[in-house]
Amino acid sequence: MGQSAPVAYTAQVYHAPVVRPFEPPSNFGRVTEEGDGGGDTRLRVITAPVSVEAYRRSYEHAPSRADNAYDAGVEAAERGMDARMGPLDGRWLLKDGEGRTLMTLSLMDQGETRPLDGAYRTADATAEVGPLTTAERSADVLVLEMGGGRLSLQSSGEGWSGTLAQGGGERAVTLVR
Repeated sequence: MGQSAPVAYTAQVYHAPVVRPFEPPSNFGRVTEEGDGGGDTRLRVITAPVSVEAYRRSYEHAPSRADNAYDAGVEAAERGMDARMGPLDGRWLLKDGEGRTLMTLSLMDQGETRPLDGAYRTADATAEVGPLTTAERSADVLVLEMGGGRLSLQSSGEGWSGTLAQGGGERAVTLVR
């Protein structure tokens, strides 16, 4: 797998999210759940196969309040992160006029105030991989430069359409999800 240009290590360094997905309270794990006050809460060791007929109730235990709180915290953090991301964030396919995929683009769009970052992978036999070297955008114009090519696009319908200038020639392309 070839890479057309050196990786730019000036990209944003990972920082822990401002809002953590779940922060348990100080008494986490020490609170007795309602209805679970008596009896042994540990499951016995399974020493032999258990037949379906041996079950008298549900196959799984119902989630506890802590399980539900954790799941809700993770889902809220994911929704919050998705809400902060811009419309270009995610994976895109660059297709030619006949609908053939030329390359896959993975874009990180953290909103209009932050720079657009990303990488590409060609769909041909070389499967060339590399970072976007330059990304400029406005409300309806997007210009991406990558190893040996320049992609000039305008917003259209469900995606973007424009031209790919590469190897001294230009061809019409569309960028779709």
